[in-house]
Amino acid sequence: MKKTLFTATLLATSLMAASTVQAAPQEVTMWHYFDQKPEQEMLADMVEEYNSLQDDIHINATFVSRTELMNQYTVGALSGELPDIGQVDSPDMESYISLGVFEDITDELESWGELDQFYDGPLSSCKDPDGKVYGLPQNSNCLALACNMDLLKAAGYDHMPQSLDEFKEMVAATTDASNDVYGFAMCAVSTEEGTFQILPWLRSVQNGTGVNVDNITADSAVNGLQTLGDFVANGYMSKECVNWTQADAEKQFASGQAAMMINGPWQFSGLSDDAPDLEYGVAKVPKADDGDYASVLGGENVAICKGANVEASWKFLTWITSKEESAKICEAIGRYSPRADVDVQEMYKDDPLNATFAEILPTAESRGPSPVWPEISEAIYSAEQEVLSGQIQL
Repeated sequence: MKKTLFTATLLATSLMAASTVQAAPQEVTMWHYFDQKPEQEMLADMVEEYNSLQDDIHINATFVSRTELMNQYTVGALSGELPDIGQVDSPDMESYISLGVFEDITDELESWGELDQFYDGPLSSCKDPDGKVYGLPQNSNCLALACNMDLLKAAGYDHMPQSLDEFKEMVAATTDASNDVYGFAMCAVSTEEGTFQILPWLRSVQNGTGVNVDNITADSAVNGLQTLGDFVANGYMSKECVNWTQADAEKQFASGQAAMMINGPWQFSGLSDDAPDLEYGVAKVPKADDGDYASVLGGENVAICKGANVEASWKFLTWITSKEESAKICEAIGRYSPRADVDVQEMYKDDPLNATFAEILPTAESRGPSPVWPEISEAIYSAEQEVLSGQIQL
């Protein structure tokens, strides 16, 4: 009798103990290429927060350099060795979709009920030609014209350029060859950075609405490229621009060697460090009278990879791109939410510089999308290099 009672008690104790032992969380790997301190800290904080909010899923975020990450996607498409969640530069995504790197999550996204909150431009980069969706935009940015107000005032202007003709006039007027000051600076390096910087000029100088990846040789695109080629030929822009990254263009602007530059909001922190007393403003990229204001989207997408733990990955993917978390990303890394329900204008109402970018974002166009975007981009930046270096005349 005592033995039976003892056995029953031991069994009950064992069952109670077993019920308190939690199953190990599901491990979800994420690859990213954020290499700047604010971006890395933001992602680390978000992963830590998500892991602390629940016990079922544990996210492991791993840094892989952008170049190596792109190579790993290509290799992984064949070997099957991919993370659960991958980050990708928005214009490159369709090319990796075509390789079979990412899962089609159209049904899940449509059931989610929040897909219509994403701006068309950023979301278009997550789709294949049939409109199926493979991921979500994580953050967005765009380009605008930064103007050194002191140099403009010294040249007789109390405002930023309002039109393409006025912009050309100001570029010439602010050039001071004797002091190595150019009217305009931009990145024209032979990489995706160069393509990013040239596209607004191809799309806005004449009838910008008609220029896309299908007719990049339209008259408006040719005229836009020739305008920049003329700047170099006339000494209004340095010939060295073909070697400059976006950060290099910022250095020229910060040092007072360029009156204006085209760049993105991620350069604000650099300007704050390099030229804390610089008086500058931000305007839309100038357009011709018969054109439209144009800008180009940058930013990263996040997607679920083939062979991943889709259910667990889906939970984190929709959490990190939710309204609340998207707004946090905006503030943490100086980017803009791709979601229309995040009021970026309100967020930056007391910040005229960021407010201008926020105004531009909803109508900014994606690079591509196209499954052969890398080849298209190479053709664009190669043509840019040839024209700006004087090798060809359009």
